[in-house]
Amino acid sequence: MHDIIVVSTTVLLQPCHVRSPTLPLYPIGIGTWILVLCLCFSAGSLSGQPIPYEDPVPRNRPIQSIAFGSCLRQDRPAPVLDQILSKKPDVFIFLGDNVYADTESASRMKDAYSLLGTRPQFQKLRNQSRIHAIWDDHDYGANDAGASFPFRLGSEKIFKSFWGLSGSKPYENREGIYAAFLYRTGGANPIKIQFILLDTRSFRSPWNTKPWWHFFGTDLDGPYIPDSDPDKTMLGPAQWKWLEYQFQVQADVRIVASSIQVLSAANGFETWSNFPHERTRILKLARSSQGTTVFLSGDRHFAEISALRFENKTFYDVTASSLNQPLDFGEEKNPLRLGSRYADSNFGFIRIDDSKPRWSVTMEILDLQGRAQVSQTLTEP
Repeated sequence: MHDIIVVSTTVLLQPCHVRSPTLPLYPIGIGTWILVLCLCFSAGSLSGQPIPYEDPVPRNRPIQSIAFGSCLRQDRPAPVLDQILSKKPDVFIFLGDNVYADTESASRMKDAYSLLGTRPQFQKLRNQSRIHAIWDDHDYGANDAGASFPFRLGSEKIFKSFWGLSGSKPYENREGIYAAFLYRTGGANPIKIQFILLDTRSFRSPWNTKPWWHFFGTDLDGPYIPDSDPDKTMLGPAQWKWLEYQFQVQADVRIVASSIQVLSAANGFETWSNFPHERTRILKLARSSQGTTVFLSGDRHFAEISALRFENKTFYDVTASSLNQPLDFGEEKNPLRLGSRYADSNFGFIRIDDSKPRWSVTMEILDLQGRAQVSQTLTEP
């Protein structure tokens, strides 16, 4: 099946002012005049005609397993990569902080990627699995940075070059690193899997910071508080318009990759809950769509699975962090958490079972020995 991807608008005809004709109707024909009048009065609707998007890009290779992770120090040992290789995932998604560059220097950022690229395990993973990648703040270039980061476009160019995205659809004519891809599973009852890869850095508005006196307290909460300003944006107008279409694409399971957590509202760090209206907006999009939506996220240096019932539909957020940079600041309350929180090196793993008429998806957080520390299975509604 071929999916026709359409969105946006092109003005095909400007509205015209209908005047009394100075020529009689009969020389050009009554039918022609009727057509002209129809075009004039319908010009507003014609201006709403869509033009095609370049994604989701279909992939012919079937998939059954997806691994993912975030927060990889390029200059430290990463035994977790050996465990990932042993699982032989069909797809691996790098969820951000794929290197720690933290720079506005093109040469230093290239050096950070070069060090990652020379890792034998990374090279094997690239040869073994299809790779998709988004970025977070440290490979974007600055801690917690958003749209105002001065080196944004330079960083984007280096990112696209390293991951082999330059000049390829759908990235070549687009500012930012967001994209969507469409896969099928290869079992007895194949289903369609859509990957939606978000860019939560390039267009994001500034966070609302807590008052200065907060930092004299003893708690370890993050520095941000929710901001109800409707003009603040996580994705920017163009990416939001693109995303609205992506949730209309026919798919059984949508895997939405966000570098920061979508569901958890804990502790004032970088999460979608800092812009409550943006969080509600993406949940409403997912709620109105056909199929099941699973969010993937990283950033936090620990792993957990969150679940939220929103307008009679349940959504999951699988946070996989960190690949080799675990940081445990102590227990963090998250009322949406399923099971326990895991703070050592880890990666996420999704197995799709389409052997029966009703599919199932198992989501796991795996440790350095490949053991499941957190697990959740969902089945076709």
